Amino acid sequence: MHRLRHVLAVLLAWSPLAAGAAQEATPDTGRVEVSSTRDPELRSYTQMLKGLQAYRDKHALAPDSEMYFILIPKSKQVGMQGLKMRLASDDDSIDIPVDAGGRFKLPLVEQKRDGEYDLILDRPKGLFRIKPYVKSAQLPPDTKRLGDLRLECKVRWAIEKQEVTRVFLTYVNLVGTGDPCTSRAVSVMFLAPLGIDAVTLDTPGRTIALKVRDYENYALPLWDASLADDSPVRYTSGAAPSGNVNPAAPPGSR
Repeated sequence: MHRLRHVLAVLLAWSPLAAGAAQEATPDTGRVEVSSTRDPELRSYTQMLKGLQAYRDKHALAPDSEMYFILIPKSKQVGMQGLKMRLASDDDSIDIPVDAGGRFKLPLVEQKRDGEYDLILDRPKGLFRIKPYVKSAQLPPDTKRLGDLRLECKVRWAIEKQEVTRVFLTYVNLVGTGDPCTSRAVSVMFLAPLGIDAVTLDTPGRTIALKVRDYENYALPLWDASLADDSPVRYTSGAAPSGNVNPAAPPGSR
């Protein structure tokens, strides 16, 4: 742990980790946190395709799941009604349906060159962030699997890897096994659904209560191979009964 903290201190001296993909240092644990709240709004279609490829490659984590992306308002004052998105090039425009919860599926379109297509949303920039959303079938509205969230992390890393600071990438390679989704040295933060104040991870013999922090952030022990992918992650609120939490925004989507 002492060596880990020393390496982290050196990295922090050379780079502002809060920039780029929004990594934050937690000196009390020697970990680096990958934030869930400061991502750019829309990325290039070429980058998003890398996430779809990661979903296919790591599909065994959630074999009975579907893959969406989801638009998440940065403020409660931002409405979700009537969102329109399209995939556009100089010669083509493809409408992408967005449901009431902000979810959409990204079509596979053959590109003549990288960067040929752009994702365009009919709203001013800066109102939304975008996240991968994976959920297995036959689960209640307030529940996901740990494997669903592990797969979301894989998709996110595939998309964001080229954007993170070189220092953070060096840190991950040195002490984080090269993959923040499987490293104990990196805490990947997730956004809980609106109104959620408790997240629990059910394992054989015990239930792990996960702290929901500022901005609805919570972290999961993705790295712990002893925790099965089928372990349920449940979202609850003192203000709403389980299973009836904000149906317009799927639990685990924020």
